[in-house]
Amino acid sequence: MCASGQGGSPPRIYAAQSVNPMTSPTRLHDESLVIDAHSDVHLDLIRSRAAGERRVFEERHVPGWRAGGVDGIVLSTIPKFGPDPYPYRTSPAENLLYMLDCVHQEISESPDQLQLVLEPDDFRKARADGKIGIMLGCEGAEPIADLSHLRSYHRLGLRALTLTWHQRNAVGDGVSEPSGSGLSHFGRAVVEESNRLGIVLDVSHAGAATLRDTLEMSSVPVIASHSNARALCDHERNLADDELRAIASSGGLIGVTLLGRFVAPETPTIHHVLDHIDHMVRVVGWEHVAFGTDYTTGGADLVIGSRRVAGPNQPVDHTTIPYAAGLETYAELPALTHGMLDRGHDHQAVRRLLGENFVSLFEAVVAGSAG
Repeated sequence: MCASGQGGSPPRIYAAQSVNPMTSPTRLHDESLVIDAHSDVHLDLIRSRAAGERRVFEERHVPGWRAGGVDGIVLSTIPKFGPDPYPYRTSPAENLLYMLDCVHQEISESPDQLQLVLEPDDFRKARADGKIGIMLGCEGAEPIADLSHLRSYHRLGLRALTLTWHQRNAVGDGVSEPSGSGLSHFGRAVVEESNRLGIVLDVSHAGAATLRDTLEMSSVPVIASHSNARALCDHERNLADDELRAIASSGGLIGVTLLGRFVAPETPTIHHVLDHIDHMVRVVGWEHVAFGTDYTTGGADLVIGSRRVAGPNQPVDHTTIPYAAGLETYAELPALTHGMLDRGHDHQAVRRLLGENFVSLFEAVVAGSAG
């Protein structure tokens, strides 16, 4: 575990620019670095490009990102949807390779709008150049059958790895597995190699034992990019307070997510999201909180169709993916800043949550790889 004094120094937090405490919420949001630590928007991208469309991000998604003040996004493709076949390609490895290629193509087609993020400073460079930084991730380690695969994906730009989705894979158990096993021997090797390469490890979706083992194995901080507080919403994908503290003690982050079923059991709203932020700040402090929307803009039906992972006899809603009311699209993200300020949160702390904390985590991961 990379706690202070154990396994390395805690990550340096980027110093936020000086902010006038009288700055309006809208101006504060506009002046802040805003990074979504987890998005599934690529689902629309890979289907649309397979159908022959081009410049999908620029034409359908960039306007919403800009309306929401978004400067950077981590796109984490799901290479294997539970027990169901993936709708595009024949194997998890082919799925991931196709997504990586799609994003590279999009960036080459819209060079004045998009920039590939390979290093922490790339987020800031993209913002300074009026572009949106795109960081490539993978949600589930199914495409990695050998460490050489991980190294190859890294060469293609992969910089974030969610170790599991709901189910078990060769790395470890996902949160929906009943066995409660942690990292496998291979999973431990994947953690070590990811640390060496400078790949951000994501423990959202990990089972409790997998999360624990990852924190013990990793020499750098990790993130739970889209998980809320179980104390406020008792869902298997949310984190108990001791898990929040364990991630924070590694120097890591928890990304508050906007997906409704992780926000509140009934009628989730922006106020419930703010409650999760308040709770996490009380438990672990501002420097360990970020946000990951889990938006599926344009591809929600694909996720809905995958929900057999819950089990064939489990009732699931196959019609919609509800997000917290008031935060249902990227364009509504400034309301999150307004809400945090309305609740009396400090301007500097709000800037940290919006994006500075994520850049700091990424910086610590890259610094650890060099050591």
